[in-house]
This record gives sequence, C-alpha cells and structure tokens, in this order.
Amino acid sequence: MKPLKIKDIVVATNGTLLCGNPDTYVESICTDTRNIMTGALFIPLVGEHFDAHTFIPQALAKGCIASLSAQKITPGDRPIIMVDDTRHALGALAAFYRKQFSIPLIAVTGSVGKTTVKELTAAALSTRLCVLKTAGNLNNEIGLPLTLFRLEDSHQAAITEMGMSGFNEIDTLARMAAPTIGIVTNIGLSHIEMLGSQENIYRAKAELFPHIEPGGILIINGDDPILKAHKDEMPGKVITVGLTPENDMQATDIISSESGVTFTILWGKEKASVSLQTQGEHNVTNAMLACAAALCLGLSLEEAAYGLGNYVPNDKRMQLISCGDMTLINDCYNAAPASVEAALKVLCGRRGRKIAVLGDMKELGVFAEEAHRTIGNQVATIGVDALFAFGENAKWIAQVAQTAIPTFHFTDITALTEALDVFVQPNDTILIKASRSMQLERVTEHLIKTWAK
Repeated sequence: MKPLKIKDIVVATNGTLLCGNPDTYVESICTDTRNIMTGALFIPLVGEHFDAHTFIPQALAKGCIASLSAQKITPGDRPIIMVDDTRHALGALAAFYRKQFSIPLIAVTGSVGKTTVKELTAAALSTRLCVLKTAGNLNNEIGLPLTLFRLEDSHQAAITEMGMSGFNEIDTLARMAAPTIGIVTNIGLSHIEMLGSQENIYRAKAELFPHIEPGGILIINGDDPILKAHKDEMPGKVITVGLTPENDMQATDIISSESGVTFTILWGKEKASVSLQTQGEHNVTNAMLACAAALCLGLSLEEAAYGLGNYVPNDKRMQLISCGDMTLINDCYNAAPASVEAALKVLCGRRGRKIAVLGDMKELGVFAEEAHRTIGNQVATIGVDALFAFGENAKWIAQVAQTAIPTFHFTDITALTEALDVFVQPNDTILIKASRSMQLERVTEHLIKTWAK
C-alpha cells in the first residue's frame, strides 16, 4: 500500500480528527487485530454478532498507528478519526485510494465462474503485465476494499471479483473500484432466493454497467440467453464471446481429455490454439472472457493464449486429485445448477466407474425442489454409475436418480464417508460437489486419508 496521510484519510472518509498528528502516515489497513502490519490504520467493523470497536485499545497497543471509530472514544496520543459508519468509511477510503492509480481495472461478476474467470484473466495478463488480483473470493464490501489497498505503483492492471446476494451491492462495489472493463460470466439461479427471478439477478449484475469508465468495455457470455437478450441495451462497447458464430470471439475444435481441454479461438481474422490444464467445456467460455480482456489491454492473441495455458485450478475448484488408484474431482467450493451440470459432464468424460457425491445447492428459495430434481434427472441419464446425495435438499436429487442408478442419501457426514469406503473401487472417478456451507471437502479429505497410497 502507498502511504496515506491522516489528513487525507479524514477528507476521504468525511471524518473528524479527534487527536493525533494529521501528517502521520498510514502504511496499511487492518480490520482484524490478528493481522496487524507496520503503520496500520485500524478500522473496527460492526456486524450482526460483533462490534470490533471493543478491540481499538488492543489494536493500538499491538502497533496500529491510528484508528477510525464511529463511537465515542477517549482521545490519546495517536490519531483517532471519528466517522459516521466504519464500514462505509472503509469503502470511501478504498475508492479514494483507487483514484491514486490510473491503471486499468477489470471487474468480474456473474452467477457462476467469477473466481475462475478472474484467475484465467490474471494468467493471460501476466505474460506481459504486473497484475493485482482479488485474493481467493474476497468479493464483498469488505473484501474488495482490502484488495484495492494492495495496489502498488508496480501494478500495471488489476482484476477484482464482485459478488452479491441482493440489489445495490454491485453498485456499491463498482463505485469503489471504478472499473475500466467489466466481465459478466452468466445469469444463473444463484441468489434467486433473495431476488426472485433471473431477470432480477440480471438487474443486480447490471448495476456494474454505469460505473465502467467512459470509453470502457463490457465483455459478456454471448451464449447466455438473458445476457444475449439484453445486449442491445448495454451501454458502451460490448464484446461477446461464446461457442456460436454470431459472437465476436468464438471457440471451435473443442477437444476434452482427462488432462484438460483444447480449443481454437477465432477473433476476426486471427486464430490461436489454447490448451487449458483444467476440466470442462464450460471453462472454454471462461477462458475466452479472460482472453478478450487481455486483448482489450493490448496483449496479442498469442500472448493471451499462452498465458491461459499456464492457468492451474484453485483448491476445491475442478481440482483433479489422484487418490490411490482412484481419481477425485474436488469441486466442492460452491454449487449452483449450472456448475453442477458442468461438473457432471466432466465426470462422465472420465474412464472407469463414475460416482457423484452431490450435496445441497443453497439460496434457491422456491426454486430449490425443481432445481434439485432437474439435477437428479441429469444424474439419471448422463452416464453416472452411482449417486451419493448429502443434505436435506439433495433428497430431491436422489428421489429422481434412484429410478435409474444405485442411489444413497445421507444427512450425516460420517455415514456418508463410511458408505463410500464400502462402495468405492480402484479406477473409480468420484465427483464431490455442493454449496460451500455443506463442507463436502470433508469427504475429499477422508478419501485422501483413507485411500491415498
């Protein structure tokens, strides 16, 4: 982080300096007293079940050079800045800090695939540029500011992920980030419980558009039916990518194998071959979204294609793990109908018996039963050899699948892992997929501990 003076922070947060030297420099931002760095400004956040204002004395004692506060506090020798709301002040300060850099910033949103597209974009850009990217999936009103505060003069581009669960959240994030390029992966069913319809999900994602700087570019999945239907109303320049010829960028010659997926990108009169070290044809579109962003920042198609080949999947995201004579597809970071369907296609492209361990897909509201039954129908017809369903909602997957294949349903994780130990055999491939709250990585960890040689 570039140092900021206290007096500039006061202006940025619309605060009042209670005490301390206004010319003091802040060199880092801290919201957790367990992670205090040199010259830190402590920002005490308030949540539903916590209030970090109680940690202000501890933060200062442990080395923080200053603190914000939205509550009355006894003045001391270090700078204390009074603000109306510390969470809002965090965002305002992040927006101020972002303006200190004239570099391009790419904002990635969508129902599924955000983190994968972010990582693919970073891989493509890194062939030429020094890139800052969101760590993990810190994509909310706390995580995004912390990403922006990591900007340094050495960075030539930044990639931020933007998540949401309701209206006005993307608007808040985009105001902070001031993106020059926006990417929308798709419009699915994630968060439909809160928003009620896919059209409302689109409206929430579209809050990004007005904040893309004049002359900026929006890159969308042109095969997504909702994005396609709204394309003509999107502001500014729009680039579409997909598998069909009407897109600005198209993928052809797609070949999936157990080592990954290869394809050819067509961009005007140019073309380039790409070899992804990850499974799933759905990642072809993700890679093209990343490629288009790289081209917008001046990289050649060949440079972008080379960078995409360096992408390695993150932990718990379509991660292939050798487990003795078995193969695990560890994709349990999160789940939505579209991503589960894509993961099942990957599973059924493998050799040997194909076993699906599927847990609940969350935040589907009144659509939950229908969505889980639809997945059950796919499981029953796509070529899966056995299903192990886990969770209350997953019973609907099991009810449909059990008419066609061996199916087992559990609500206890120990019972699930014990049943798998009895059922699995050498050369099986096991897909492990569920929403984050189901913690199905416990299954992955158990199988590795039990079966890895």
